[in-house]
Amino acid sequence: MSRALNLSNFPPSAEVIGFSARDHYPDIVFTREMLHPPGHSRRSESTRDVMVPVTESLPKRILAIFMELGLLEALGEATQSESRIVARAATYLQMIGRRFKQYWQSYPCELSMDLVAKHSQTRNWQKSTIRCLSWHPLCFKLAVATIDDTVRIYSRNPGVTPILRSSLQKAVTCLAWRPYTGGELAIGCQSGVLIWSVDPTSQITRPLSQAVHLQHGRHQPVTAVSWSSNGELLVTASINDTHLLVWNVDQQRCVPMHRVKLPCALVSYAPLGYNMIASTIGKDFYLCTVPPERVTRVGWSTANGSLQSFAWSRDEKHLLFVTTDDMKLFYMRLSGLKSASYELAFPLVDLDQKLTDGGLAIGGKAQSLAWCPRDRFLAVSFKNTAAIAIFFTNLAGLQINIDPYCLIFGVGVEYPSCMCYQENYQQEYDSDAQSVLTIGWSSGRVEYYPL
Repeated sequence: MSRALNLSNFPPSAEVIGFSARDHYPDIVFTREMLHPPGHSRRSESTRDVMVPVTESLPKRILAIFMELGLLEALGEATQSESRIVARAATYLQMIGRRFKQYWQSYPCELSMDLVAKHSQTRNWQKSTIRCLSWHPLCFKLAVATIDDTVRIYSRNPGVTPILRSSLQKAVTCLAWRPYTGGELAIGCQSGVLIWSVDPTSQITRPLSQAVHLQHGRHQPVTAVSWSSNGELLVTASINDTHLLVWNVDQQRCVPMHRVKLPCALVSYAPLGYNMIASTIGKDFYLCTVPPERVTRVGWSTANGSLQSFAWSRDEKHLLFVTTDDMKLFYMRLSGLKSASYELAFPLVDLDQKLTDGGLAIGGKAQSLAWCPRDRFLAVSFKNTAAIAIFFTNLAGLQINIDPYCLIFGVGVEYPSCMCYQENYQQEYDSDAQSVLTIGWSSGRVEYYPL
C-alpha cells in the first residue's frame, strides 16, 4: 500500500445500484407472514398448529411435540392441561429441566446467545430476519438462514425451494457447503452441527432424510463451521468450549485440537487448506498450520477488543481482519505455506466514521469482511451505519494495494445484515465478469451487486 486511506477518500458519486432478480437470480424477499421468529407465542406457532391439531387429545399432542421439538417443549404443552396436578407437575419438571440445562452448559443459555450475537458476522443477529448466507462453491445454489430457524435453498429453478427444518435446528449461526458435493450443507446452531444432504435433482421442498446431528460435550452453541479444502474434514468452534473440534463427518467422529485459554468464537480453514485461523472471545487469536494432528499454533493478541471478522486471500499469503473495538482494517502478511511465518499486523485503512456529501454517515466499528474470489473487491460492513464500503485491492507478490471503489446503500432505513460473494461467478459468465456481492438487508430482502 502506498498511502494512508480513510473513508473520506471515496469519490462523492461512489454509489452503485444492484439488481434484485437478474436472469436466473432468485428474487428473495422475506415478509413477516412468511416467518415465525423464536420467542413468539407458543399457541400461534404455525408449525405446531399444523403438526398437532387442537382436536387431538393432550397425551397425543405432548407425544407429537416431544418427537418434534424435545422434552422441554413437551412439558410446556403439558402445563396447559386442565388437570391442576398434571399442570403443576409439568411446570415443576420444566423448571428442573431448564436449571439442569443451564448447569450442564459452561454459560447460561441467555448468556451464550448474547455472546453469539456479540461475535456474530451478522448485524443485530438476535433480531435479524436473515441470519446468514452461503453460496455453493461449485454450482448455482444459495442457502439462506432466517430467524424462524429455517434454511431455504435457492437455485435456478424458482419453482423448487428445498426447506431445511428440524427440532434440533434452533438459533442458526453459520452455514458452509461441503466442497466437491452437490448438496451437503453444514449448519451451526444452538444444539451443535446439522449436516443436511439435499438432492440437487429433487422436486420436493423437503429432504427425504433427516439431518445428521453432530454434538460433543459442551461444544454448543456452535458459532463457526469451516470445511477443509478437500471436503474431508469439518472444523467447528463454540463460545462455550475452549477446544476447536475437527470432525470426520462421514464417520461422525471428532478430534479436539489443542486447548486455548478462552472459548473460541470463529474458525476458518484458509482457501488452500494449509492454514487455519481461530479467534477467542477475548483478545487472543491463533494462526495454525494444518493438518490438525500436528498443528503448529502461533498466538496473537489484539490491542483492543477481540477479532471481529477476517478474510484470506486465495493464495493464503495475505490476511485482513478487523476487531470489535478498533475502527481500523488490519493487514498481516504470511511468508511460506506449510511452514508459515507471520509478520506483525499493521493498520491498512482508517474506518473512523465520516459523512458523505449527502450527509449520510459511513464507517465506524466494522461488522464483517468479505473478499471476492479474485482478491479484487473487499466489502466492509459496519455495526452502526447503513453503508457497505467496497475497496479495490491489488495483490502483487507479497505487496497489497488498496483503493476506494464504491459505497452501497440500501433502500430507505434498511441496513446490511449479512453478506457474501458468489464463489463461482467467474466460471458461469464471460471472462470480463468479476464478482457478485450478495447482501441480506435488514428488511428481509436479498440483493445482488455485480462488481
